[in-house]
Amino acid sequence: MNRLTPVLALLVGLPVLVTAQSGTVLYDQATRLDFNLPANSPFASRIPKNTVQPMQLTFSPEATLFGAGTQAQDGPGAGRDIRFSGGGGGGEVMVTREISGGEMMMAGRAMGFLGGGPGSDAISGAYTDLSDGSYTEMRDFLGRVFRIPAERPTFAWKMTGEQAMFLGHPVYQAIAQQDSTTIEAWFTPDIPIPAGPAQYGGLPGLILTLAVDSNRVVYTATAIDTTTAVKAIKAPSEGSKVTREEYDRIVKDKMAELEKSRRGRRN
Repeated sequence: MNRLTPVLALLVGLPVLVTAQSGTVLYDQATRLDFNLPANSPFASRIPKNTVQPMQLTFSPEATLFGAGTQAQDGPGAGRDIRFSGGGGGGEVMVTREISGGEMMMAGRAMGFLGGGPGSDAISGAYTDLSDGSYTEMRDFLGRVFRIPAERPTFAWKMTGEQAMFLGHPVYQAIAQQDSTTIEAWFTPDIPIPAGPAQYGGLPGLILTLAVDSNRVVYTATAIDTTTAVKAIKAPSEGSKVTREEYDRIVKDKMAELEKSRRGRRN
């Protein structure tokens, strides 16, 4: 609570306009692609700079569920449309077929170009029980879905005093530092749910926009629905249940296997 004292102090005296307690928010998740291309590569102008994929957060006073914005009924591990932008030098956008983050990473790593992108470090889904603080993270990796029970992430948010309007709601800026990564969030007290996209939350209002590590990953709310009734939010059950250590070992072993296979094809 001490970390939020400046937040609460700033919000004291604000008129209570809306107190939405449940609903859904659609986000665009933009991820900057970091490619490792040889110097003077002829492919440089053809490689996309960003991907954008739709995501959705369903929330209630009891729980939140974050996952794919398309085919949400199939769960966080479902395939989705991914748009690529910034390629070809013209800034155009093309839409791929539906593809999972794991498939995209496998293709990129196999080509030896991809140093990061969809599925490499962004979670594909997250469930938070707001009553007891339990948290489950979903990740896609090479076509498989993994379910990782973990402690709910906490962030030492600090208010900047900046405020604005976004999608018709007053929003306030908060900054947090996690190791060497800076996280910038804009939240609205109109929706007093301490949640947001992916694993982010802990502010006295729903996060509508969030930027990680100098815009390496950016979440931007595109639509908010607080009028349609929300069904009871249940913890995900799909995918293989693993610990964080088990998941990290699976990723490390598989990437070493793919790298070894790639080197073998070169020889």
